[in-house]
Amino acid sequence: MFTPYRRLLTHRGVPHLLATGIIVKLGTPVLSLALLLAAVDRLGSYATAGLVLTGHALALALCGPLGGRITDRYGPRPALTGYLAAHTLAYTLLLLAPPALMIGAAVLLGATTPPTGSVIRSAWPRIVPSASLPAAYAADNAINELMFITGPLLVPVLTWVVPAQGVVTAAGAAVLAGTALLLVSPAVRQATPTPPGRLHLAGPLTHRYTLLLLTITAFGTFTFGCLRIATVASAATFGSAASAGLLMGLLSAGALLGTLGYGARAWPLSGGRLLVLLSLAEAAVLLGGAWAPGFVTLALLITIVGLVNGPRDAAVPALLADHTPAHHHTEVFAWLNTFMWVGYGLGTAVAGRLTGPHDTGATAFAAAAVAAAACSILAAVAGRFTSPSATPAAVPSENPPQESDHVADN
Repeated sequence: MFTPYRRLLTHRGVPHLLATGIIVKLGTPVLSLALLLAAVDRLGSYATAGLVLTGHALALALCGPLGGRITDRYGPRPALTGYLAAHTLAYTLLLLAPPALMIGAAVLLGATTPPTGSVIRSAWPRIVPSASLPAAYAADNAINELMFITGPLLVPVLTWVVPAQGVVTAAGAAVLAGTALLLVSPAVRQATPTPPGRLHLAGPLTHRYTLLLLTITAFGTFTFGCLRIATVASAATFGSAASAGLLMGLLSAGALLGTLGYGARAWPLSGGRLLVLLSLAEAAVLLGGAWAPGFVTLALLITIVGLVNGPRDAAVPALLADHTPAHHHTEVFAWLNTFMWVGYGLGTAVAGRLTGPHDTGATAFAAAAVAAAACSILAAVAGRFTSPSATPAAVPSENPPQESDHVADN
């Protein structure tokens, strides 16, 4: 199982890129929780502290594609250098500004966040052969999943040692250090700007196949948002709302295992057909969750959902790398983050609206199942489109060409 990952680590620049991803992706979830705690301490109001987090998240989601476009247009080195300087100033303002300016400082912090995740994902086709791309994107997604499990657990430990403001400082230092490490990585040093071709305000969203893949991602995170609400309601029905944390932990653990399993083998199906089957399987399991007779059964079904959607979440970036036009490779991964946040926000809002105070969570599970079914339909539609304008992932000259384990979807 681990052979593809051992092979991946033998390629020049891969360990550096993975280590950088760990540092940056750990800083993000730590910052999210620590910023809330620091805002409550400084502002004395959960409502205002919520606005600080909302402003930061919205700015991050809305401004991310701009960072990706700048990177594609001018190259990752000048783009990351500029963002590193701006983000350092934004952190300084956040830490030193009076409470009245904290919301504005959080918005500036989100807007200046370096596009490190997008740069890392767009770099994989340049530094590994196509046969190793599934393992590369699986490892990248697994790190992301693991950091979002570890980050929130790390915050309470850190607050025993330093105040919440100090944890914000540590999280910011991790993001800035990770960005600096990315700047000196071979993947960034060897990258050159891509000719922009015909410019469109919507960028990669004008590419039909790419837009469908991004929409599939939004429906996937819509499902996750519904599960946030469904697990709390179901856990309360079974006697303890707090046990929803265990259910979401099982979901993340299943997703982590499923992601690693996806990258560990060559799949006989094309990426698009795999998306259809995985989404259908997820819809069926979610419908089962709506009528789970007990907590143990529900926990098993939630784990299976993770095992199914982990490979789907790893397959989408690989398909984007294969099919998106080369001059949008960084921007499209920034849009991926934006679509993920939008889908998650809508999922929690819709499921919250559908779930009453004494609801069992069945309605939210049903909404999640509908979203998963929509993913399968969109994946089937996407399979009907070809991608003539996409540039195949480049194989570095120092790596001999190999037959791809990742078959492009027709």
